[in-house]
Amino acid sequence: MIGMSQKLLLALVLTATGFADAFQSPSRIHKNSELRLSEFGSILQRRGFVETLVAAGATLVALPRYSFADAAIDTQQSGAYISPPNQKFGYTITPPPSFTTSNKPLKTHLDEINFSGDVRGYTLGVTVDPVRIKSIREFGTPEEVAARVVTAELNRDGVFEVTLAKDPVEDASGCYDIEYISDGKRGIKRFVTRIYIRDGFLYVLTAQSKNDEYDKDRENEIVASVKSFRPL
Repeated sequence: MIGMSQKLLLALVLTATGFADAFQSPSRIHKNSELRLSEFGSILQRRGFVETLVAAGATLVALPRYSFADAAIDTQQSGAYISPPNQKFGYTITPPPSFTTSNKPLKTHLDEINFSGDVRGYTLGVTVDPVRIKSIREFGTPEEVAARVVTAELNRDGVFEVTLAKDPVEDASGCYDIEYISDGKRGIKRFVTRIYIRDGFLYVLTAQSKNDEYDKDRENEIVASVKSFRPL
């Protein structure tokens, strides 16, 4: 049995597509037609959902404003990554110990960085984009934002079906967390995303793993990294 938020997500997608008769499985959404995306969805599509996702701070709980100097100290002590200080935005994340950073040759976002280790298909990615809104709630509830996330993933070539692994939630730190499973030509993948909006910027963290390798240890490692991700 799925939660009410998953039913609401399905209803949102079905309403947008006009496929009221496509109610095949309440927790699964199939690619039946294209949906119109907001500015938020368009940002997601520019990179492709494998590398970037959505979840953000709705009622932005006031987090302490860390200075770059303080963050640099935290980085040295905890192994965290911090974005370069000569920018209008900033964020930090602590990836798994074995992960190293890499950048795409051609960026499609204001800022983006990837983290990966020795295990193929297991990655973290962070993107930053400017937005005109101040709060994620201007986009909608966790369920409504999750609908946009699912839509962006379904619009990718080779994706057949998307299943919510958990109900989308708003974290106490002021962000949305969305977890889903994508079934496509390249296999079945698990995605865990965390999204903030802070001071005119959209921050998106996406963790990706092969679904059959997503055991408890992998889950704990990803959750620890996701919880460490925050704007500065």
